[in-house]
Amino acid sequence: MRANAAVREVGLQKKCVQQVLQHFARPDAQNRPRFLLHDGPPFANGSLHMGHFLNKILKDIILRYKLMRGYRVEYVPGWDCHGLPIELKALEQAKKGKELCPLHIRQTSRKLALEAIKKQKKDFRRWGVLADWESHTYTTMDPQYEVRQYDILKEMLMQDRIYRGFKPVYWSPSSKTALAESELEYFDHTSQAAYILFPLVEAHSSAFKALLKQFQYEQVACVVWTTTPWTIPSNVALCVDPKLRYSLVKLHEKYLLMAEDLVDSFLDVLDRPLGSQVVATMRGSDLIASKFQQPLGKNVSVMIPGKHVTTDLGTGIVHIAPGHGQEDYIAWMEHQQGTSDILCPVNEDGRFTAEAGPELEGLEVLSEGNTKVLELLENHNQLVKVSPYKHRYPYDWRTKKPVILRATAQWFAKLEELHTIALQCLEKAVKTYPSNSKRRLEVTLRARNEWCISRQRAWGLPIPVFYHQSGQALINSQTIAHFQELVLTYKSEGKEGSDCWWSLPVEQLLPPEYRHAAHEYVRGNDTLDVWFDSGSSWYSVLAAGTPSKEPVCADVYLEGSDQHRGWFQSSLLTSVAVQRQAPYKNLITHGFVLDEQGRKQSKSLGNTVVPSDFIDGRSKQGMPAYGADVIRYWVATTDYTSDVSIGPGIVQKVSEAVRKVRNTARFLLGNLADFHPEKDSIPYASMQSIDKYMLHVLDQVNTSCTAAYDSFAFQRVQQILTNFTASDLSAFYMEACKDRLYCDPAASQRRRSCQTVLHHTLRSLTWSIAPVLCHTAEDIWMHQMAQYQQCDPSDVVESVFTQEETWHAQPPSWTNASLADSWACLRDIRAQVNRVAEKLRHGNDIRNQQECTLELFTEDPRLHTLLNELSEEDPAVLEDVFLCSNVVLTSKAQVDGTWSSVNADGMNLHFRMEPPKAGKCVRCWKFAVHLKDQALCSRCESIIDKLTAGEYKASDLKAATFG
Repeated sequence: MRANAAVREVGLQKKCVQQVLQHFARPDAQNRPRFLLHDGPPFANGSLHMGHFLNKILKDIILRYKLMRGYRVEYVPGWDCHGLPIELKALEQAKKGKELCPLHIRQTSRKLALEAIKKQKKDFRRWGVLADWESHTYTTMDPQYEVRQYDILKEMLMQDRIYRGFKPVYWSPSSKTALAESELEYFDHTSQAAYILFPLVEAHSSAFKALLKQFQYEQVACVVWTTTPWTIPSNVALCVDPKLRYSLVKLHEKYLLMAEDLVDSFLDVLDRPLGSQVVATMRGSDLIASKFQQPLGKNVSVMIPGKHVTTDLGTGIVHIAPGHGQEDYIAWMEHQQGTSDILCPVNEDGRFTAEAGPELEGLEVLSEGNTKVLELLENHNQLVKVSPYKHRYPYDWRTKKPVILRATAQWFAKLEELHTIALQCLEKAVKTYPSNSKRRLEVTLRARNEWCISRQRAWGLPIPVFYHQSGQALINSQTIAHFQELVLTYKSEGKEGSDCWWSLPVEQLLPPEYRHAAHEYVRGNDTLDVWFDSGSSWYSVLAAGTPSKEPVCADVYLEGSDQHRGWFQSSLLTSVAVQRQAPYKNLITHGFVLDEQGRKQSKSLGNTVVPSDFIDGRSKQGMPAYGADVIRYWVATTDYTSDVSIGPGIVQKVSEAVRKVRNTARFLLGNLADFHPEKDSIPYASMQSIDKYMLHVLDQVNTSCTAAYDSFAFQRVQQILTNFTASDLSAFYMEACKDRLYCDPAASQRRRSCQTVLHHTLRSLTWSIAPVLCHTAEDIWMHQMAQYQQCDPSDVVESVFTQEETWHAQPPSWTNASLADSWACLRDIRAQVNRVAEKLRHGNDIRNQQECTLELFTEDPRLHTLLNELSEEDPAVLEDVFLCSNVVLTSKAQVDGTWSSVNADGMNLHFRMEPPKAGKCVRCWKFAVHLKDQALCSRCESIIDKLTAGEYKASDLKAATFG
């Protein structure tokens, strides 16, 4: 096994990947149990980053493990192709020439998506992600995918879950489209918060009228507090909580209305002006239906009740602009019983329209428009106080620009009933990793009562709706079914699939029964939310080829934690709507990738790294080419359920860990060079006790690794293997077996027994690392098979992933708890003896442990029996375990100051180490030569004599002189 992984991995991929795919495409593979991991599609735009690597390798580990467990793995990698980032790139190209129409935008966007897919596909292959990249992938822009997506839209429409409404939605002026809540990011933002006066025009209740008899109406006003002064031109009402108490506060010559609980905080903002005082209090219900002057116009604002009024901030009186607030919209529509038009004097660019007045028309509401409103309020003497207010504010997740709430005509999906079903499905049928991610998804689901599914962009799946001259929308199962047929068959001059919505005349787009009135209809221009695109993938991909009525459910969905409000949620909602069940059984969430200091990676910090930096190297920065396996191992050693860190220092440490794995494999392969498992294996019953114990340990390791893989705890797998190779294998077993492995005759039973253990150990180690270190495992496997088949490793045709042998299939006899207890006790004693020996060495009492004679004495019958049984089985076993040239069991001893004592499992043992009484054998280095002028111990002398006499084969000579 050679290093240079960056080069060797590519050759291994060429040799093995296609073989694995063909192996599992055989007809008899269909009889295997099915395992389905559904790929959440990455966006077909730009280069891949470390987050993509983390995601794809976690999936690949699961898939490769399931392959080795004998499953028929189904994995179709895909790409999310529609959406704003690609469309913006297409529009950038248009700036160099003429303006693009929707069809040109779509053609350019499709080309850009295909280019990105080609590049990303190459990277995924280099990472070792096992999939049929040539013929078994999906894209959300594929006509077949689009048609199946329309099936979901049609089903939800027939269930009366899809409707059109004019209401406030999150609107991105930078993108000129509506956004769903899942497309928002919240950042710190400083707004201009203002206290604004609404003068009283008319009191309504008798209680309010009676209270005001002593005041002049023009002296009375209510105070509202808002962080969006630009919405004042859209004001239609004021809102109070009928159950709260409200105060009338004298301030200079004015009497101001506000919630009783907020008077002090209001006066604090004004630095407690002299003479301010509360002159009266009343119930909020007394204020209902009173009228107040809108501060920037002639309109009157009526006081209405509202459930969203609180005393957390402000004044307890909320200004209502139903065109710019969802809670405002609900309160206003309840008051008007759904009959009122909604005022929204803001256009798609986020600028005031003429409806806002000539002084505001054309101004951006988030900048100069907001400033102008404050200026006008001050000119009208209706502005009490303005101050900066820092808070979390929604931004467009693509453009990173602030959004607004703006009433527009949009298509919505009703979610109220789906919430209940979705939550029940989560509780009963879905496991989440980590477990607390279920709670996060539940909170996200409960926060939404509807889903705005329409977007005002060209690069997306068109909503196939027609609008009549009367304003009525035409969309039903017949119109959608007809358009689905067109999508499947349409292909013309670079245009395909749903492009026909923009290229064909309305008459052809309409089904036959509506064509006589085609001149009375126009096609809609909205496209579907990209989350509806990807959220339909469970049906568009998984259900393809299955009976139409049969529910589909993936075994695993695995994505980043941000997908709770994205793909996890949209997939669940569409699945529950159509098939009344979740589309996944196991939901696995991973964190984000940070730098070595735990900071978010960003260009401004200069701390961004990409997978190719580590895999292929970055010579200018002195970063070596580690190959894919090292970075795959990094994935498996992290707690991926939280945010993870990566950087050159971390990867260097991971590389050292992988090097140790390779060195362990090299060591095992080297000691199995003359071993063939079919001819040389020793039956379990004939093995030495220490070898049986090691098989028990190996059995426990295999069982623990399997359990960890089954629960997706890949970090635990690596911890188990690292502890096994470092502690059980290297520090204990190999130390104890060196003598018989290197110095016994090659074909001796003692040596073959040890090699049998090493063979099983190498096989188990290869199996256990294969899902993670896939290239390394293939390399080990080829060298192991080459030794058994006596050929060059390059001539080995089998892959480690095509073996029909059952994963970690070991006989039940390997499990031996009583034997394990005995050896655990002995290892404890060994460790304590070694510590004493180390002190003696540092005190110059002995030079090294191997030259000593170890004398043991115990009065404990259990320990005495154990030591005697081991010694009787093989006199050399205790010498090997304690790394001494000679071990003497003493039945009687006068324990004095020359003895040391240890305790293991309640059993006392006394021991002492004495200088050698024999000479050093030049072959095995044991101090076991008892005659002067003799170079060999009796064991080695016998071996050499037999070699000389020809009793051993020539091949035995190499093994016999290995040391």
